[in-house]
Amino acid sequence: MIDDTDMQGQESSAVFPTNAAQAADAPPSSGDTQTPTRAAHFPRRTEATTDSTDQRGPSARGRRGGTERVGKKAAKPAKPPIMSIEDLVREAYESHARLLDFPTDKLKKLPVVDEQVAAQGALVTSLAQADATLAGTFKLLQYVASRGVPLDRGESTPVNSALRRLRDLALMALGMHPVFRVWKKQLLDPESGPDLTAEIVRDFARKVTAEDLGIPEDRFKAADKERLARNAIASLSILRALQRDWTVDRFIYESNAAVWASAAPKGIGVEKAAALIGASREPDVLGLVVESYDAKIASLHRSVAKLESEADAARNRGVRLSTDLRAAAEREAAANARAESFSAEIVRLQKELRAERDHRVVDKSHMASDYETLRTRIVRRLSGEVDLLTDALHALRNGASPVAEEFLDRSLLALSREVEQLKDAAGGLA
Repeated sequence: MIDDTDMQGQESSAVFPTNAAQAADAPPSSGDTQTPTRAAHFPRRTEATTDSTDQRGPSARGRRGGTERVGKKAAKPAKPPIMSIEDLVREAYESHARLLDFPTDKLKKLPVVDEQVAAQGALVTSLAQADATLAGTFKLLQYVASRGVPLDRGESTPVNSALRRLRDLALMALGMHPVFRVWKKQLLDPESGPDLTAEIVRDFARKVTAEDLGIPEDRFKAADKERLARNAIASLSILRALQRDWTVDRFIYESNAAVWASAAPKGIGVEKAAALIGASREPDVLGLVVESYDAKIASLHRSVAKLESEADAARNRGVRLSTDLRAAAEREAAANARAESFSAEIVRLQKELRAERDHRVVDKSHMASDYETLRTRIVRRLSGEVDLLTDALHALRNGASPVAEEFLDRSLLALSREVEQLKDAAGGLA
């Protein structure tokens, strides 16, 4: 059984066989960076191959992209019932129906056993060689996705097992095609770089030639090349959805970037646009696309509203900050003015202090001079009066009272005069 783990780490022969003989026992070399030769992976259709393919019946001879469409319609034989995975794969590649339609209740009855892997791989190899436009591979992937069953949960129900087998066979077919041949690693692992986008697939598909496919030039027209591009893009997109790597929004984005945007008519009026939309037979598809873009637009509207709210809040903060800045500037100007006033006052006081210091120096000098003069005078005065008082004391001791009184009077008068002079010098203070 081919499961998810077999497809993540290696390119086994059960996933990417190059032809029917190699399907069971020879894996291709990993890490291809150059496109392999056409003969090794997508051999040219020969008459023998055509004959062997035609033996499967009229439906095989009439399918598009692998064999030539016959000129006359053959009588339709009774369609055999689908009893195995191989029958369902043949139906996808050989049926003229645009999509594969097989009920789920019948799908779960198809046997899925490991012993059938090699045979199924050989079958897909032979059928994929004739699927130049990837129509059959697209049908397989579209059918698997249309069941709406997540395949990455590891459930082992009959439906899950059958769908996983079909997905792995389709993945093998994709890896064989020239469009995806150098992208096998990215097909198996979406996380592998470089990223494989729908636009890259479109560009690769448009460069594929009939020689790359191994078919004559007249069997690969421009319309076939465009059909190949659309199928390749759709196959990659569905595969990424099955691998849970792309969301619906990513699926729509990639499809629009690679196909829809360039396919939309340009410069048409409202009438023709209305006619084209009204003629669409797939309103469910239109609804999904519109719903996705509506959700994206609503999200953008919410983002814009949030940004506008944040911008309003930012403007309010800006106004508030501007007001605060003006108030701060005014306070700063007032503070600067006060500082300048204080500076001027300090300068004035410093000048006064220097002048006062100068005055004090002069005054100190004068005071020192005055003090020295006064001291000298007082010393002289007191010395003279001491002598006089000494004489008076001597006279008093010797009994000359009148002489002593005279000396005392003269000394008291001199001291009184000196006291008056000192009072006058002190400003009348006692």
